[in-house]
Amino acid sequence: MNHNNPTKGLLMYAFYSVRRNISIALLLVLTLGAALLITGNVTVYTFFVFVAILAFPYLIIVSMGAKNALKWEKYRISMPIKRGNLVASFYLSVLIATIVGLLVCGVILGISMLLHDDLLHHVIKTAFVQLSYSFGVVFLMTGLLLPIASTKFGEGRGEAFFTVCFFIAVAVMLLISWAGGRAELSPLAISLAQAVTAVVAFVVSYPITNRIYEKMDF
Repeated sequence: MNHNNPTKGLLMYAFYSVRRNISIALLLVLTLGAALLITGNVTVYTFFVFVAILAFPYLIIVSMGAKNALKWEKYRISMPIKRGNLVASFYLSVLIATIVGLLVCGVILGISMLLHDDLLHHVIKTAFVQLSYSFGVVFLMTGLLLPIASTKFGEGRGEAFFTVCFFIAVAVMLLISWAGGRAELSPLAISLAQAVTAVVAFVVSYPITNRIYEKMDF
């Protein structure tokens, strides 16, 4: 463990613990990416962007749930690590995993647009909408999940809570889109509303999770 920078050490551990599953997630993303490169289909593009951005944070979150079920926190909290560093590592690992997904997505999507003019025009029109929805689901889901999963109530239920929070996040994003359409807002305004809602949930949940960890008796 890196005692000078425990959060960095915890981040390294978080990604090391999912190394076996990264290849599976990467294979899924690359398979969808190959389909996009070959076809240039806009439906494949929509699905590809969503999966590419979600796949890597999904691994981190499920890994957290698995370690929770094994009571790992009880042992890790006995190490010379501040609880605030643990919480920071949770949020930073999800953020970094999302950025990794975005980079992989950007490379494959960029090549696809060079190969397919129709896809290029479609992406120019829809990129912000697509990204705001995908990021919105990831950040809102994380903002809902981590405070709940960090409590005693969340012990051993990581995957179940992930599923519930995932569908809630999707429902909220769709509800904002529907409400914005009813109010005749522009697609840009709707996407901004989705992005702001998700980011606020992500940021606000951090001190809540931190507070929970301060009071937890592992």
